[in-house]
Amino acid sequence: MQRFLILPPVLALMLLALGAAPANSRHVKVALQPVNGSGISGFAILEGLPHEKGTVITVHATGLTPGTEYLSLYYGNHTCELEPYSSQDVIGHYVGASDGTGNANGRADDDLDEINSVSVRLASDFSLKACGDVHP
Repeated sequence: MQRFLILPPVLALMLLALGAAPANSRHVKVALQPVNGSGISGFAILEGLPHEKGTVITVHATGLTPGTEYLSLYYGNHTCELEPYSSQDVIGHYVGASDGTGNANGRADDDLDEINSVSVRLASDFSLKACGDVHP
């Protein structure tokens, strides 16, 4: 009878030892950190699509200037540095709401493991306002 009481803890330890992946490893939430004292922060949610079909990215930014246009991009680097990019790297354009928030939602052709950072940039001059490292 004690065999049945011991088996579940032993099984759990075996799974831990094997490094079982979390059940939701295709879903990442990233904090967006202000850059150069911008006061802009928020978070991005990245969800890898099945069968390596890309990634859905949602950005929620706070601390935006109401009425100002912003855009969010994703990058292969970890620091939101501008790279040669195409329009497909743009997650979305948005305008700061009266409460200082803004949202963007887009689909990346790249898979989750290829996306290393997400940004909030001022649309008028592409200046970086917030950055989140997806795989620190």
